[in-house]
Amino acid sequence: MIDYRSIEGTLRGGGLLPDTITAGKLMRCKVDGDRGGKKSGAFRLFDDGVPTCVWWNWKTGDSGVWVSASTKPMTQADRLLQRQRIEQARREREKAQAEQWERNHADLMRRWDDAQLLTESCSAGLYLQRRGLVVPNTEALRFVPALDYWHDGAMVGRFPAMLAAVTNPAGGLVAIHRTYLTSDGYKASVPTIKKLTHTAGPLAGASIKIGEPVPRSDGGLGLGVAEGIETAIAAAMLGGVPVWPCVSAHGLAAFVLPGGLSSLYVFGDHDENGTGQKAAAQLADKAAQRGVVARVLIPPALGDWNDELQARRAAA
Repeated sequence: MIDYRSIEGTLRGGGLLPDTITAGKLMRCKVDGDRGGKKSGAFRLFDDGVPTCVWWNWKTGDSGVWVSASTKPMTQADRLLQRQRIEQARREREKAQAEQWERNHADLMRRWDDAQLLTESCSAGLYLQRRGLVVPNTEALRFVPALDYWHDGAMVGRFPAMLAAVTNPAGGLVAIHRTYLTSDGYKASVPTIKKLTHTAGPLAGASIKIGEPVPRSDGGLGLGVAEGIETAIAAAMLGGVPVWPCVSAHGLAAFVLPGGLSSLYVFGDHDENGTGQKAAAQLADKAAQRGVVARVLIPPALGDWNDELQARRAAA
């Protein structure tokens, strides 16, 4: 007899939100924080022998195994079977993930190919200029005049949007960052202005590659990194070096340094809770361990480098 209440309690304790629990196949489900059709959880219930349920939460990186409570001690054969089940579930999960990533990649490429290059007169170009920023000449940013906006499973409208290609260290497209706007270059009136699409691979180490690392006198390359797109463009204007957005503080800390890099400029956010400063310091430490000279630059006031750029202009 399988204790489904116990299984559900274990899954929910791991942040998973299962609709139903069915044995014999890998099942996907939402986790705490998932919205719309996103499902960042998975589990696999084996109901023969000693019932076992293996689960994963991709949002938090947690995983675990539920095993049926029994007064009968597990034999060596039982333990071997359990290890085999865990390995089988892992292979099934990886196969399902690879297939989903392949489907997602085709969809992302279609979306990206349908988008337009940025111009100073498009909504995205106007938006950047309203933030005091130049419109960069880059393939990493594009524009669409009308993009569906979904919220809690329902489409609430279509808006102009700035798109950014989030690529892995090898340059492969793994997600598209979207900034929803009005036709005249203001932020759209939507619950969440900035969103990531579904992914087509791991986001760890990914970035939005605006520009190329620049040659230095020591024969190496120099590059800057920051969290957000606007922050990175402002930092590039102030620092005179190409700056790649890493999407978030977590993305900044996990950034993978390109080959040949000798100098890294980490333009961290100045957060009241210290999140931006901590992420910048973590990346700088990682760079130093690889022999790369890293400089952490934090704005003097709370905010990011776009805030700092605008403050300097207002004070001039």
